[in-house]
Amino acid sequence: MRLLIVPLSFLAFGLTTAWALGERWQVPGSLDAVVAWLRSYGEWAWLAASGVIAADAVLPMPSSPAMFTLGVIYGPAFGGLVGGTASLAAGLAGFGLVRALGPRGARWLVGEADLARAEAFYARWGFSAIALGKAVGGPAEWVVVLAGLSRMPARTVVLAIAIGAFPAGFTMAALGALAVDEPALSLAITVVVAAAVLWLARRLARAEAGPPRAP
Repeated sequence: MRLLIVPLSFLAFGLTTAWALGERWQVPGSLDAVVAWLRSYGEWAWLAASGVIAADAVLPMPSSPAMFTLGVIYGPAFGGLVGGTASLAAGLAGFGLVRALGPRGARWLVGEADLARAEAFYARWGFSAIALGKAVGGPAEWVVVLAGLSRMPARTVVLAIAIGAFPAGFTMAALGALAVDEPALSLAITVVVAAAVLWLARRLARAEAGPPRAP
């Protein structure tokens, strides 16, 4: 599938950048190391964490540990707000870079057949897939990036990214504040919270739209 060209291009860019920087690329790998690293920035820890989370759109960065650390340092409220905002920015960056290709660029890159598959998928599942993909993170977040190939309105994509980003940010920060260092539990709670927010958003959207009009 030529659709894989998009995530592989992002991955290749990130790995090439890390290789080119060499020893200057000193990104902590473990959670304890990330906590210590961000604490070293003092009162600017929130800004450093935001940079790590936002840069994860194109570079291999420890965004989830950074969200967790925001809760450790600042608590669930401010830590969640910073983490959610930075995660939203990361999602918008990835989506925007692919959307900037335009219809011609997208068709040239992935081909007519794969572009049609992507448009059909996002027309049916786009909103839910983007929100949950953003909440889960990791490889699932490529769903957000590939949305740039679709015809989904930008404001709809922004809302979907926000619905995934902020529950993830607040959940990870809350777990950090409670010192709950269980990756599987963190992921499970994040998905449940994001799914609940997504369900509520859909219910509100249907209520606002009102009953279908008679022909």
